[in-house]
Amino acid sequence: MDAQSFERSALAAVSEAAPTTDLDALRASFDLIRASTLLVQRLEAEVHHPAGWSMAGFRVMFCVWVAGGLEPRDIARLSGLSRAAVSSVLNTLERDGLVERSRESADRRLVTVRLTTDGERRLVAAYEQQNVVERHFFAALGRERIDGFAGDLANLLEHRSSTASTPPST
Repeated sequence: MDAQSFERSALAAVSEAAPTTDLDALRASFDLIRASTLLVQRLEAEVHHPAGWSMAGFRVMFCVWVAGGLEPRDIARLSGLSRAAVSSVLNTLERDGLVERSRESADRRLVTVRLTTDGERRLVAAYEQQNVVERHFFAALGRERIDGFAGDLANLLEHRSSTASTPPST
């Protein structure tokens, strides 16, 4: 069974079992999850694993690069990773000489993470490769539709509900 056949079967099964289901929302969720999973798998296989880190490692390094230095709790918030995951990733990245941690505040418990020179060089090189994958991934949409798609996703993220079970008002 291919992905499209599976999706049709899923829609039919859900429609029969739960007839009040919003099938358009199901289809949108189903396809968004499949597309994001496919993109992440491609980025990991073609860019991040060959660069020597995981997608989580890239997300941590990218956040630190953009901000110029962050505390681990801020990295977790911006990257969408748990604090525990950030701590584990930072240990690996620091061991590999890609980031460094320093205590820069009066509160010695607070640590600031920065990219090393080698970490920044390697991150930028990997991002250039990542952007090639991104361009190919979204090429079927065309420039105008990519802009609209990005806007739609930004709108979804901006208006996300703090409680997933609360439907939007109409």
